[in-house]
Amino acid sequence: MKCKICGIRENLPFECTYCKNSFCYIHRLPHNHDCIFLNLYHKKEISHKQGFLKDNHISLANVKNLVYFSKLKSSHIEILHLSLATFLVMLVGLSLNGYRHISWHFLVIFISAFLVHELAHKFLAQYYKGWAEFRLDVSGLFITAFSAIPMNPFKFIAPGAVRVRVSTSNQFGKVAIIGPLTNLVMGFSFFIVHNFVYSSPYFYTGATFNAWIALFNLIPFGVLDGQKIFRWNKIYWTIMMACSMGLFILPSVF
Repeated sequence: MKCKICGIRENLPFECTYCKNSFCYIHRLPHNHDCIFLNLYHKKEISHKQGFLKDNHISLANVKNLVYFSKLKSSHIEILHLSLATFLVMLVGLSLNGYRHISWHFLVIFISAFLVHELAHKFLAQYYKGWAEFRLDVSGLFITAFSAIPMNPFKFIAPGAVRVRVSTSNQFGKVAIIGPLTNLVMGFSFFIVHNFVYSSPYFYTGATFNAWIALFNLIPFGVLDGQKIFRWNKIYWTIMMACSMGLFILPSVF
């Protein structure tokens, strides 16, 4: 079935609770497809948010600048999902050298490349007063686990993603771009330190691994960040992709 907005064919399309039309992952929320019942959606969201704030003793005046893991029961599920996903990503990183060199330096690099990326999505969405929680993806989880096998040359890192609800498409685009942007910032920082301060295999790995994470996520396909960024702003996507490719190549050249 095709998405009513962009025409992308979805095997398991999302049906809007309000207008009952079918949409892709990007346009599934009422404000992303200009639902004719958008006013009902906003009323329901306001009601849910007020209930959440009441249950968690959070004042409305502080919500804009607040980043948090909710105190609701679902937070335990989120932390469990995020922990498992981070562990698998760490294993994929260690598998790149066949688990021959295991040190806390490499563990920090692999864990931070994924964890900072996902938390950046979450915390920016919360800054915009939106809802955001990390959830595992079953198929992506198994493919990522398969990628952790040392002799497997195919590496795929997509065990899950932060599910987001924000008010505008502009906010949605910014939430999408912040993830790979954190990898570029960390990657170029590792590259600069490695080449101009202190040469180390740890800094080299930090630069290339972050470049790989950013480059993979910028692929404009499926539910990856690249698809969301490309639809939001093609110029930003082009700049980010060029920077990611440059960061991936530079450590090998210098």
